[in-house]
Amino acid sequence: MLNRELRRTQERSQKSAQKQRQVAQRKKAAEKKKAEKKGIWKTIVQFLRDVRIEMKKVIWPSRQEVINYTIVVLVTVTVVATFILLLDFGLSKLLQLIIA
Repeated sequence: MLNRELRRTQERSQKSAQKQRQVAQRKKAAEKKKAEKKGIWKTIVQFLRDVRIEMKKVIWPSRQEVINYTIVVLVTVTVVATFILLLDFGLSKLLQLIIA
């Protein structure tokens, strides 16, 4: 008897908590929608201000660093492309030997 009452009480509290969560979600969605309607221009202006602030924090590479990084990228791309070319050539020859 006591277990039934305890179970019923737990079920009621779970339903109550679930209803409260649903109400809170609806309220939050309504507030978000309202904020989107009112402050679209304020949001855009704030975003641009934040971008400006973050761009001031950026440490730009020097000309020599950019040249070095470019060379590293070009060499890496060349090596990988050559590897893939040789692998493709080798596998195609192997396939020709198997088929022929």
